[in-house]
Amino acid sequence: MNVNSKIIKGNKKAILSLSLILLLAMTLMMAFAQPGLAQVGVPQPEKTVGYISVAPTLVGVGQKATVNLWVHPLPTTYDYYPYFAGFHGVTVTFVRPDGTKDTFMPVDGTGQFAAGVTEATGSVYFFYAPDMAGNWSVTFTMPAQNITDAAGTVQYLGCTSTTAYFTVQTDPVNAGLLNGYPWSQLPNENTYWSYPINSNNREWSQISGDWLGSSIYGTMDVNGPTCLRWQPYGSGPNTGHIVWSQQLTAGGIIGGDYGSLSYTTAINMPSSVIIDGKVFINIPNAGKFECINETTGEVLYTAAGSISYGIHLPGNPFAQAYLDSSVVLNNSYGAIPTPYLFGTSGTTWNYYDPLTGTLMKSIANAPVFYKLVDGTNFAYEVTTDYKHLIAWDISKVVNNNWSTGITWNITLPVPLVNRVIMPFGVSTDGSTIVVRSDPNQYWGYSAKDGTLLWNLTLTYPVSLHNQIGLYGVDDFIVFDPTATTFHCYSMITGAELWESSSFADSTWATEWTIYNAETNDYKNLYLMFPDGTMTALSLATGKELWRSEAIPSTEYTNNAVPCVSGMLMVGGNIYAYAGYSTIYQLDPIPRQAMLVCVNATTGNITWTLNGGVYPAGAANGYVIGSGINDGNLYCVGKGQTSTSVTIQNNVVAQGGTILIQGNVLDQSPAQPGTPAVSDASMSEYMDYLHMQNATLLNSPPTPIGVQATLTALDPNGNTENIGIVTTDAAGQYAISWTPPVPGLYTITATFSGTNSYWSSSAETNIDVLTAAATAAPTPTPTSVADMYFVPAIAGLFVVIIVGLAVLALLMLRKRP
Repeated sequence: MNVNSKIIKGNKKAILSLSLILLLAMTLMMAFAQPGLAQVGVPQPEKTVGYISVAPTLVGVGQKATVNLWVHPLPTTYDYYPYFAGFHGVTVTFVRPDGTKDTFMPVDGTGQFAAGVTEATGSVYFFYAPDMAGNWSVTFTMPAQNITDAAGTVQYLGCTSTTAYFTVQTDPVNAGLLNGYPWSQLPNENTYWSYPINSNNREWSQISGDWLGSSIYGTMDVNGPTCLRWQPYGSGPNTGHIVWSQQLTAGGIIGGDYGSLSYTTAINMPSSVIIDGKVFINIPNAGKFECINETTGEVLYTAAGSISYGIHLPGNPFAQAYLDSSVVLNNSYGAIPTPYLFGTSGTTWNYYDPLTGTLMKSIANAPVFYKLVDGTNFAYEVTTDYKHLIAWDISKVVNNNWSTGITWNITLPVPLVNRVIMPFGVSTDGSTIVVRSDPNQYWGYSAKDGTLLWNLTLTYPVSLHNQIGLYGVDDFIVFDPTATTFHCYSMITGAELWESSSFADSTWATEWTIYNAETNDYKNLYLMFPDGTMTALSLATGKELWRSEAIPSTEYTNNAVPCVSGMLMVGGNIYAYAGYSTIYQLDPIPRQAMLVCVNATTGNITWTLNGGVYPAGAANGYVIGSGINDGNLYCVGKGQTSTSVTIQNNVVAQGGTILIQGNVLDQSPAQPGTPAVSDASMSEYMDYLHMQNATLLNSPPTPIGVQATLTALDPNGNTENIGIVTTDAAGQYAISWTPPVPGLYTITATFSGTNSYWSSSAETNIDVLTAAATAAPTPTPTSVADMYFVPAIAGLFVVIIVGLAVLALLMLRKRP
């Protein structure tokens, strides 16, 4: 576990009960009300009392309960000032139902104190998971001790606390800070959400998180050259859908007398920082940075300054008790992490408030070559003459002078002429700082006091760009340019752990340098090469797990789209810039530069997005990138949609057929009101809408639409499925339907969402009228003549005809 992860996770759990906070705050205020040298007249040694509680009092086996303990009076110096080091030697004893005991020194949940040491409030909180069902109890003891400062010594007696009781059952209980009130674990995957995340949604930490950014050269990153090129939390976009874009810098071809030359050729791609759902990025050549809403693209503010990355500084338990954040930067021993935007101006370090862009603190006379460790007060630097390694603590800085924060200073081995020495990385537990120098030297020093732990001399030359610091792993990687193999070394011991197989089977894969061309999770190292392939190496063995296929192209000298810079990972996907180097760009810029998404498990290419989008940050389901071909800033991820449903005639007779029509439209700021299209059509459609693909502009694509489900709620409360419709290239759909029974219906159209879009729905109504019954025929009135005369005449005619027939027959018989 990375030291940052431990600290951040500990910080997330740093919650004292409200009653305890108020109690401690009132006690502190009472203490401060005492006159100076208030220890005079107080009997020595002072009596102490201890209290302990467990919440909840009913938990399941293995379920964590919150344990709070505190001592009265609070630890103070002779002048009654808070003693930030706290009491020490606190030992808790849990008694199991079978009488066995579990005794240990607890570590405060803030992670800022040694085992058995309290916060400045004389308190400790921690989580405990009982391992047996039944009735439990817990107490703590604290030994006698003295607190001494310049004014004198305060003597404190030891104490044994009250006893807290709690019950453990076999099954988990919906109770407690970590398993509390039944709450929806996560939003459905197609449900739109945005920052700020309500604190009730504690479980959402697994789908959200900050992206602290990194320098492209990796010399000033937080916690290793790769920094957070891997985002462990949340998902990444599964299609190339563009949510929003804005012009960041001049880009694209100039035209006219300059032909196919572009405004921007060699591009040092800006890093983006994402904190609390906001994107922060420097405006090129302006001395300003922007704050942008990550989900909408709205520019929230523009502020003076330049930022390098984001950083969290720990809070202060004393300030926490007083609900006062004004002293966080000066007394950083507490629980609540405070985010800042960090930037430099010459030898000045600047800390900005992410919410407003306000410059909060400037520290002068700071170094050029340094390594900051996120979530802590600490930094390490190599002096500009390359002769000294220095450890630094921001909480010790006086009058904003950087040098006053130095905690130790050791002399490095005498460098050779023109040898560059830099801090390289810090181990995940914060114990070891690694320093490197050209061409082949590494040293490991104790981060506590600067003691030399190991040194390593390689048998092959290593440039700055042939080495990799790993995130969350106590190893580092070095590339041997002659053997074309990767070597893995331990940060703790300097020992070589493995060597990979050679990459000489591909000519262009032997030319490998680091420009953010790698990332890692805790298990594998992912690399990209100029031959257009990517590969995964096991961090345990160095074995190659997969190698991706190159994308063929005659635009490049290697006959494939090269992969040389710009890689990050989130949600099981690798996002990489494929195209010519952004540092040494050709002009005219080769075509077919693109953003590539590769499945990190298989190495298969999932999707591509034309336009040369260089991934610079990832958080909360979105990837932020800069367009090489046009100078735009892009956000790729799911977009919001709108669904409509209408009926041509809302009142029909029973048995009549109705025509149901509607649409499903993309309402992302990048292309509001355009058709929502299928995931399979997305890359081509984005290329058409945003990247000015001349072929597509001349012959617009006909994308496949998305599916919507139509249902009807009839007058009796029954739901009937009308059908599933697929929208056309214009986003429209239509279907005929005959309502089965009379009455008022509610017709609903539901778009459930895809990998490209969030869900949406709409409804309308129709009234079906009862059909009228068929009327019986109306009898025709008859007169007296009709009743008697007409039938009589008809009968007479019949008699006459019959008589004539008989007469004719007789005459025929008499003829000879």
